[in-house]
Amino acid sequence: MPFQAHVELLRVFLEGRDRITGSIQSLLEAKQKPAAWREEKALLAHLFEEAFFAPDIVTAEQQALRGELQRAHWARGFRPKAAEGRNNDLPDAGEMMARAFLYWQQTRWPGNEVRRRYAHGLFNLYLLRALELLSMRIWDEGPDGAAPRLALVQQLLDELWRTSPADQPVLVRDARWLIPIAQSPTTSELHGYFDVAAQLATSLTEEDRLEVHRATIALAGGHLRSQLRYYHMQGTPLDDRELVLTSRRSNALDFSLTIEGLVPLMQAYEAACREGAGERRQRLASAILQGISADPELFVNRLDLLGPYTMIEPMFISGDGPVELTPRGQRQVRL
Repeated sequence: MPFQAHVELLRVFLEGRDRITGSIQSLLEAKQKPAAWREEKALLAHLFEEAFFAPDIVTAEQQALRGELQRAHWARGFRPKAAEGRNNDLPDAGEMMARAFLYWQQTRWPGNEVRRRYAHGLFNLYLLRALELLSMRIWDEGPDGAAPRLALVQQLLDELWRTSPADQPVLVRDARWLIPIAQSPTTSELHGYFDVAAQLATSLTEEDRLEVHRATIALAGGHLRSQLRYYHMQGTPLDDRELVLTSRRSNALDFSLTIEGLVPLMQAYEAACREGAGERRQRLASAILQGISADPELFVNRLDLLGPYTMIEPMFISGDGPVELTPRGQRQVRL
């Protein structure tokens, strides 16, 4: 994976923002297009990406990089699982355009200024998606190169928001948060999550690792709480026994990843307490509470159940010969 080539490609996109967003804005002038055209997400995504890879934007060599980051991400086990009736993927331009067209059709079609703003928003989402995928490639040449590569991703992220119009929201400021965000869609394969966790454990600085863990905890905790909130809004009490059991049985991966993040955060919290670092201790405590908030009884009072509910048998137990823990399973037990 030519990491530096992708860095240069994203820089070209940033330099060509005005021309690219102009082409996107033309795509958004779809009022007279057939309804079927406005609903064809794959076609819209293809036409949208054409604006980035136009001959006057990129070279022939850079054309060959199109789709490479996504293919590499999927090959590592992060291909999103098909989800009927809902989007289970990183931000997708075709999806966002189709939603906008439907909304405008039901309300009113916007003028040039609104289309301009939306074009810049789509541009930002596309670059953000690319940076999320690029953040997953920082280990491709070994752990020693991860930190400088992450710094390059941060530079690109800073440049994205620096060149963005003032009316655009800043969605993510810290490149370290891109790593867990890139892993957020649901997948059928599970090994990729633990591969990344193992790479993280042996690379980057302690502060960088802790920030990635903090982001992972925030995302996992938010996902678990959103599931509880959904059922609560349907009238199920939060302390309903069946709800608690269903949540625990169906979220082994989230619980396992939460433990991956909680252990180093709690170790850092203990060190902060000894050193009297009040502000750092408060920041770490906030992250820890995010992690345990979805099921405090399990994480605080029922440690006897924590192991069984985080045991992902295909990943942690060997299926060949005598039943025994795999290296990943042994690590999970130690945590």
